[in-house]
Amino acid sequence: MYDFDTIMDHRGTGSLKWDTVKEGVIPLWVADMDFPCLPELREALRKRADHPFYGYQAGGDSYYEAIRSWYGERHGLELDRTHILAGPGTVLSLGIAVREFSREGEGVLLLTPVYTPFFEVVRENRRRVVDVPLAADPAGRFILDIDNIEEALDRAGAEGIRTPLALFCSPHNPGGRVWTGEEIAAFLDLVRRRNMFAAVDEIHGDFVYPENAAGKPQRFVSAASLPEFQDRTLVISGANKSFNLGGLHISHFVIKDGAPRRIIQAALHREAHHQGDVFAELAVETVYRRGAAWLDEVLDYLRENIRRALERLNGIPGIRAFTPDGTYLIWADVRGLAERRGCQNTAELVRRLEDEAAVKITAGSIYGPPGEGRARINAAAPRKLLLEGLRRLEAWA
Repeated sequence: MYDFDTIMDHRGTGSLKWDTVKEGVIPLWVADMDFPCLPELREALRKRADHPFYGYQAGGDSYYEAIRSWYGERHGLELDRTHILAGPGTVLSLGIAVREFSREGEGVLLLTPVYTPFFEVVRENRRRVVDVPLAADPAGRFILDIDNIEEALDRAGAEGIRTPLALFCSPHNPGGRVWTGEEIAAFLDLVRRRNMFAAVDEIHGDFVYPENAAGKPQRFVSAASLPEFQDRTLVISGANKSFNLGGLHISHFVIKDGAPRRIIQAALHREAHHQGDVFAELAVETVYRRGAAWLDEVLDYLRENIRRALERLNGIPGIRAFTPDGTYLIWADVRGLAERRGCQNTAELVRRLEDEAAVKITAGSIYGPPGEGRARINAAAPRKLLLEGLRRLEAWA
């Protein structure tokens, strides 16, 4: 039994989530979990730190075997050692995919709203965003509309924009949608028919609850499990979200087909990413070998946090919060609240909440134009802290 209720002091650690907000503000924004990491991980890192040598690392097969075993035991996905490549972090790996599978001036397909770095890695690499807003059902769950995507690609083509790459977020951040195997297959079929590649961000793949928001059984389906699309697919993932290792900057690619895998291997060598971090690979190996029970308890705790948060949020006039299929992120329509409080946009609403109510959430507008009027709320905090943050929001509303 692990303790997720104790509120720990994160300030003074250089925490992006805590040290960039004023004293007294409850941060429910950056997608870090405010839970102590796996005890066995802390033990392993302390033991390694006690050895007075932090030189270049040769790496070893045990790191890759741990990843392979995790996929097999957790998700029923059988991988060969050669299918896995060590990466420098999720966002940096997305950047590699953009540079290797598109050229300057070409388009990269994004389904929006979506995790902000998707836009950054496209624009900073001098590519053009081909933006397709996601539709939503009456319950607020995002829908993959293949016809709409096709039309957007046709419009881009008519404007002279070739679009050879799609970045696909699965499960979806910020919306919490867990795409079904059928939806993923339909999307990858489009990618194949259009002679494109898909870089699939599966960093939240371990945060999938037994039932979706509609109450139907669900499971995580990796794009790497669909054999007919492997020549067009590269998966980017890691232990970062599952075990709160974001500060260690490590990820992995899963690429079953040899042709795209060779492209990524060559890119990693060009960027001199051929030696692991002293602590990062040890951390990943430790959590994947010893962290299953810890993660199971985290998921149970998060489900209850989300349930209570939704009760509170949906009792606040002007807010409609949607039940996520997965992740620990709650997507909410806050347009009514913004209007009632005289806010011109969601960014102003979020600023005022931080300044006047001492609680910080994320403005949905940073995830692209379809996110305007929405907000993302991080429920991965000790329950007392989460509920106090929501109480402050309620009192301000």
